[in-house]
Amino acid sequence: MRRRTGGSGVRQWALLLGLTLIVALLVACGGPAATNTTAAPTAAAAGTTAPVATTAAGARAATATPVAGSRTTTAAAGTTARAATATRSGTAPATATARATAGGSPTASPRAGGAPRATTYPLTVTDDAGRTVTLRQRPQKIVSLAPSNTEILYALGLGDRVVGVDAISDYPEAAKAKPKVGSYSRTNIEQVVALGPDLVLAAGITSKEQLAALESQGLTVAVLNPATLPGVLDNLSLVGQMADANAEAARLRADLEARIAAVGERLRGVTTKPRVFFELDPTSFYTVGPKSFIDDLIGRAGGVNIAADAQTPYPQLSAEQIIAKDPQVIILSDEGQGVTPESVGARPGWGNISAVKDGRIIAINPDLTNRPGPRVVDALEQLARALHPQAFR
Repeated sequence: MRRRTGGSGVRQWALLLGLTLIVALLVACGGPAATNTTAAPTAAAAGTTAPVATTAAGARAATATPVAGSRTTTAAAGTTARAATATRSGTAPATATARATAGGSPTASPRAGGAPRATTYPLTVTDDAGRTVTLRQRPQKIVSLAPSNTEILYALGLGDRVVGVDAISDYPEAAKAKPKVGSYSRTNIEQVVALGPDLVLAAGITSKEQLAALESQGLTVAVLNPATLPGVLDNLSLVGQMADANAEAARLRADLEARIAAVGERLRGVTTKPRVFFELDPTSFYTVGPKSFIDDLIGRAGGVNIAADAQTPYPQLSAEQIIAKDPQVIILSDEGQGVTPESVGARPGWGNISAVKDGRIIAINPDLTNRPGPRVVDALEQLARALHPQAFR
């Protein structure tokens, strides 16, 4: 049985995102992804380079960093409409719990679900890299260095303040027209400076050298790099606070939390959790591990990640390891690279995997799963429906 989410028009675009995202993942983790040695230790040799093209928040791929715009066709009924509504309205070891101070006085932390209130400046917060960030005034010009950040800004109704984005930011449609400030992994510092932003939103893929170069120009830079779904929601609140869009952030967060709760309610009676292999690329078999928000999505969708015992958030497995783990469901976020359920089944030795024998190989739009922005809740709904279709009948 072959299931798809997203049309064929996405293929060429997904290939580019796939290639860029795996690089983002590896860099964000501090170098080549470590090999999971809990099964047969035959992963690709250390130092293997992933093809380059891009965060989130990919391919050989992934978002998030996976790390996450899009031409999206949603499988879950009603998801597209809800996503459109969210766009109009605008835990994690890697997510710092920030208590902001405005004018030197403590305020309710938006990450703790504080009541919406107008932001007063100067404002000091802690970003996902554990850095202290101070905004002297309400930012009127914002640059985004990752597609997931761009999606957050537009979902909060801040598109009119976005003056520059990375080359991969393509959602919503209006983001495509914004000036480009370099690739996902290599920012053109001169272009950013020329735009005169009050705030630059970086991501896990943004290197320390780039952060230092931006700040040396007097720019205010905040890093968004969530490791869980709650961390993504925290970032919505944090951006809302920094940009004085607290009410919009609270409304969007409440909508997304309600949808997350609805998925949990659907899965309340589920007693079995299928083993899941989430494929980021078709040749080196990078996947998602602990402390990655996609791993969190899999768990919340009622699955068990076969790489949950890996040593890095984005490990590389060998074919032998995957076969030995015997996933019951395979999720493909690399269909844009020419991968199909049929081609997966034709891989040597993969015919014995339960997911292949049972026809449970599902392609999903990587924009939803690999970008840690508002649409990860779309991904959660789709994953839950794919893993437990009986709970959504």
